[in-house]
Parts: sequence; structure tokens; C-alpha cells
Amino acid sequence: MKKTLLATAILASVVSATANSATVYDKDGTTLKVGGRAEVRAEFIDNDEGSITDESRARINFGGETKISESLTGFGFMEYEIKPGEEAKNRYLFAGFATEFGKFSYGRQDTANVQVSDMTDIASYHSGIQQVFDASSDKEDNTFLYSNKLTDQLTLQANYTASDVDDSDSYAVSGLYEFDFGLVLAASYTDTEADQNQATLGAAYTLDNLYVAVTYALGDIDADNDFRSIEAAVQYKFTKEFRMIGIIGQAEEADVDTEDFYAIEAQYRFNKSIRTYVSYALNNLDDSDDSLIAGIRYNF
Repeated sequence: MKKTLLATAILASVVSATANSATVYDKDGTTLKVGGRAEVRAEFIDNDEGSITDESRARINFGGETKISESLTGFGFMEYEIKPGEEAKNRYLFAGFATEFGKFSYGRQDTANVQVSDMTDIASYHSGIQQVFDASSDKEDNTFLYSNKLTDQLTLQANYTASDVDDSDSYAVSGLYEFDFGLVLAASYTDTEADQNQATLGAAYTLDNLYVAVTYALGDIDADNDFRSIEAAVQYKFTKEFRMIGIIGQAEEADVDTEDFYAIEAQYRFNKSIRTYVSYALNNLDDSDDSLIAGIRYNF
């Protein structure tokens, strides 16, 4: 059971935007949490110019819930992101109800595919290739999401996204099952009216301080072209503070390679609030450059 809890914690740390939020109000069954991050990071590109790009960002989020009855709770969440020289961008904005039959929400939020793709999207920068098109990605507008943890092991999700573009509505379903010996298996399927579809399979295993995961996706990007992609991730916690992360990503669309890289990251977490990291990606695609990124992240 401890291995299952650890695997769950790793996944939750990736997908939970409120993991480090502070409760600023808690009264009469209503709570409000505020959180976010300040993250400064620079990307060094290994090319003839030796360019340096500022990839810094800041996020702030608000999440709340209110107890309506013993079996009904209302909730809402919003998050904005700011990058240097850019206007604030809405990342999430949704609200809904939690019932004894599951959670129902509407707004800008993750699609059902994300609980599978996030299994390997664990690096600070160089990971996350399994959200191939919008309908299978995170942070989609006009999304109706249903989520239900049927048992301690099985979580099901389904979403319907109404697109602003004609004949581009989509739906997705996914399931994630956690065994009590550290193994997690997951699968999802996304389909759109625009002849796009994606099936994603995921597996992860936790053993003490070691976490390994792989996701594989395939489908059609349009009526005439297909794709496939694979991402593998490994993380080892040497100490409570220091960990190493390795990522392998490969993808092709219409028989043309679109991703082919290896990345390694060293990450040091002083505490739950502040961390530093350095990540290097070796890009194997023709006419592509390697990338080194260094950052400091403060969660609040």
C-alpha cells in the first residue's frame, strides 16, 4: 500500500496546481486557497550564436469549495500565468459540483487524456510530448469534465469539449488503475469531428525512491496523416532534497520525425517551497539544437 501511495503522490505532484496552496479562509464549510509560483529560468541554446532565452514565468491561482450538503459540494478554480513582456494569460478557469457519483465541472480545464500523459511529464522543462493536438491537451476552453474515483485504485474521467471552430467538437475518456504493489496502468482515447483521434497508453512503477514510467500514443492528426509517439521517464530520489530525472522522447507525424531527444535533469528541493534545477536535452533531429535550461522555482 505504501508503494501505491507513493506512486499516487508522484502523479499528484505533477497534476495538482494547488499542492502548495495556503488556506486563507475556512469557515462554515467554505474554504479558499491561494497559491502559485515565481520561476526564473534561462535557456541556453547550443548553436552558432549561443543564444540565451529568458523563459521565466509567474503563476497565481485561487481555489475554493463550499459544503452544500452531506453529499454535495461546490468548487471553483482559476489560475493566471505571466511571462516577461507578455500580458497575463488565463490557464485555468472552471467550476462545478462534487457529488457521491463523482465530480462535474465546466470551463477551461484539462481533458481526460491528461491523467495518462502526465505520467511521463515529470521534468521541469524537457518533457510532455503526449498531448499531440488540442483536444487531447490540458487547459482547453468550453470543456465539460466528469471525474470519479470509483475505488481507491480506479479513477475514471470523461470530457466533452465544444470548439469555437465548426465541426471540431471533441470527446475523451480515460481510466487509471493503481495496484497495491507500486504499479499504475492507464489508457485514454480522444476523438474529434475534425478527423483527429488519439489513443494513449501509460504504465508507471514505484519502488522505494525509484519512479519509472512510459507512455505511448498513436492516432490520426487529420484524415490523411497519422502519428505515433513514445515518452519514457525515470526519477530517482537520492536524498529528500536531491533527485535526478531522465527523459526520452520520440515522435513522428506522416512518417516524418518530429521529436527525438534525450534529457537529464538535476533538481534540488531545499524544502517544499523552493527548488533549483538544471536540465540538458540532446536533440537528435536534423538541423536542431541542444538545449540547457537552469532555473529557480519558488512555490507559494
